[in-house]
Amino acid sequence: MASSGFLKWMSLALLIAQTVGFGMTLRYARLCPGPRFSDLSAVICSEFVKLVASCAMIVAESGTNGLAQSLRHMFCDEPRSTALMGIPGVIYAAQNYLYFSGGSNLSVAMYQVAKQTAIPATAVMSVVCLGKHVDAGRWIALLVLTAGVAIITLHGDTVVSGNLTIGLSCVLVASVCSACASVCTEAMIKSERCTMWERNVQLSVFGILSGCLCLGTKGMGWFEPDVFFSGYGWQVWALVFIQSLGGLLTAAVLKYADSVMKCVAKATAVVAAATLSRVVFSEGPSLDTMQFQVGTIAVVFGATAYSLGFDKLGFRCCLKSEEQDSRQNAGAIKVSAEVIGTSWEHGDDTTEMTVLLEDCDKEGVSLEGDEHATELSVSLTASAQV
Repeated sequence: MASSGFLKWMSLALLIAQTVGFGMTLRYARLCPGPRFSDLSAVICSEFVKLVASCAMIVAESGTNGLAQSLRHMFCDEPRSTALMGIPGVIYAAQNYLYFSGGSNLSVAMYQVAKQTAIPATAVMSVVCLGKHVDAGRWIALLVLTAGVAIITLHGDTVVSGNLTIGLSCVLVASVCSACASVCTEAMIKSERCTMWERNVQLSVFGILSGCLCLGTKGMGWFEPDVFFSGYGWQVWALVFIQSLGGLLTAAVLKYADSVMKCVAKATAVVAAATLSRVVFSEGPSLDTMQFQVGTIAVVFGATAYSLGFDKLGFRCCLKSEEQDSRQNAGAIKVSAEVIGTSWEHGDDTTEMTVLLEDCDKEGVSLEGDEHATELSVSLTASAQV
């Protein structure tokens, strides 16, 4: 069985590839001559493909009987949980439609830089809604990453055939929707009520229903096959399948990583997208300019610093620099554990930290040894040597 660490990095790598593929395919589909396909119909089709793929994964894991049991579990045994998934399901459908519309009105460079507003938005939503702690170093990493993306793409080819104001507005609103939906879905997916694939089924069902309702407001004639699939070619179907893959990979990233890591992976993909955009469509920044090279370094550094932390890159935060001398003579770290919170005592300073306790007595435990530790998140049974 694959480790959670392997699944985390594999899902992130595939999400990067999917992000690059979606941006390039959308641009190519819009540049192709012929009738223009409906953004809303493409969203509905992508949600349907995601629904079929999720059901197929349930069958692969549990068989056809398992699928029937999962459907009964979701819609009969857990109706409230399923109804709650309607919130991110509808938001995701709106987000996808807005991204389609925004990408149709913007160049690849402007589209990509506008999408990066999802990074700080998701970080803020994670802190506010999930109570996550993002340290100063990771906030700096996110700012460096966002600045690098802006440097790469902001002064690229911004000549568009659509409406720049509409395009930017759509992408900015979609980024906020993405932040809200990602944080909500992360909380739901990591609960034990339903599996990841069952959550995807729920999201897809609500995405299809909301898309059909919106399409119905334009008239029932839009559901006729000749109208619904107008402008569809191989490139549009490829776009639909790539978009569906993105939904599945996003759920996997939220399961094995978190919402901000999802945004970091997508931002890293901008470097590859900018490169391919220049080579294939002759737009975007020149690859041999200082702008592109500095931006690339900033994106790679920001993504790496957020993923691994500044410690593993050889950096130290202010607090750690001040305590470096006292660590040389430190003999032990005492952890005073209570039912809910803990505190770490080191010399005259006390720093709050998180410890997950399982069957640990209320009097606490002592961890001997690691004088270099500044943050600790461990699972204890009675006591442990670090």
